[in-house]
Amino acid sequence: MPDPIHRHPLSRRAVLGAGAMLAAPALLTRRADAAETCVVGTWGGDYARLLRENIDDPILKPRGIDVIQDVGDEIPRYTKLMAQHMLPHGTMDIACLGALNGYRATEAGLVEPLDSKKVPNLKHVLTYLDAPAFVPHIYSAQVIVHNTAITAPPQSFADLLDPKWNGKIGMVSTVAPWVMMGASLLESGTTTDFDKAKAFMLKLNANGLRLYPETDSLAPAFKSGEIDVAVIWLARSFMWQNAGVPVKGQFPKEGAILYVSGMVVPKNAPNKAAAFKYLNAVLQPQAQRGFAAHMGYLPTVDDAPLEGTVGEQLSFPQPRPKLVTPDYAVMSKAMSDLNDWWLKNIQHT
Repeated sequence: MPDPIHRHPLSRRAVLGAGAMLAAPALLTRRADAAETCVVGTWGGDYARLLRENIDDPILKPRGIDVIQDVGDEIPRYTKLMAQHMLPHGTMDIACLGALNGYRATEAGLVEPLDSKKVPNLKHVLTYLDAPAFVPHIYSAQVIVHNTAITAPPQSFADLLDPKWNGKIGMVSTVAPWVMMGASLLESGTTTDFDKAKAFMLKLNANGLRLYPETDSLAPAFKSGEIDVAVIWLARSFMWQNAGVPVKGQFPKEGAILYVSGMVVPKNAPNKAAAFKYLNAVLQPQAQRGFAAHMGYLPTVDDAPLEGTVGEQLSFPQPRPKLVTPDYAVMSKAMSDLNDWWLKNIQHT
């Protein structure tokens, strides 16, 4: 599941350790009987399954492309990308990353520049998600999710400081940087005023903030009445609604921070031609709609409108909310300090 996770800076030991993964013959053996193979470094679980069901089997298999999934977590995958970049050929044709690590990989010169000649469907990518070497696959917005029984739910991060929510606000401990960006947006109109964000978070923590180890922990907390509101991705509220949890997402009036999950092609990918075809398939309307229908993440292209119940659940309210893309250049430098501050001042208090 490509939810944002607590990302630590990569140590020299981690990079060297990835060298041990350079030869993984059992996992990454390319089949001789396929016309083309494409090794996709991906998250597991529902995400890997939906890749198979919406992209690998229906689109690429009939075209003679054999997709091999290299399943793992994002940090080891990024570490492997770094460790292998000096080799003539790496072990991945596609690496699935969040947009922040996609930015870092691009800045480090680890990945192939992309354009509509290589990936024709890039012309349909929404302009606010466009990047030079990162294909945005799915995205969601950080919203305030609330129990539908609440008649006057919070409209803004500022409302979370109201004493009536004392002890009733939930967050996942591993999404600190995104919550901090939301607090900064409220206090300064930008996503990078971390001093003001820290001051806000200390006030919010004093209002009985509850932290949970993982995203799925929030659903039972809503069901039991332990929390009434939470800051989380709109996609999760969609999944919980469909599982019978009485919740709804509210876009903060100051703006909603975007989380984007996507893919890159390593510069030393063994089969770039197959990788470009894979990326083009990822952006096809039917594949985009498939992920929206099952995970609640929004299409990243302009030619995959959502219809029916899914369209109603995931449609933006009117007037259209303010969607805010993080400043990845600033965040890539600030991430470690923000996580450390959160750990000391919020998570361990």
